[in-house]
Amino acid sequence: MAFKVKSTKRKEKFNPATVPIYYLEGDYGLTPEQEIEVWQYNVDNGMVWQLQGWYGRTAQDMLDAGILHYPNKRQHDYYGNPIPTHEEISSGKVKRKQVFG
Repeated sequence: MAFKVKSTKRKEKFNPATVPIYYLEGDYGLTPEQEIEVWQYNVDNGMVWQLQGWYGRTAQDMLDAGILHYPNKRQHDYYGNPIPTHEEISSGKVKRKQVFG
């Protein structure tokens, strides 16, 4: 009698927390949807505001274009300036123009 071995390979759900942020700088095989997830994850946790300027500027461009949404929790940039929350933007307390310029 032959035994059948079940495959131990399972398709893992994509987790943006496990993708190094530098993957956004080159072609590392992420789909466009995965790239957006990684960007959003790093906006939400504040990482993009602590790295070199390209990350913050690109994230801000994506926020302005509506590709990303502002974080739910208050974040600060490298210089300590507050990044508005999604609630502040959607309620009109802070206008998009007031964010960085």
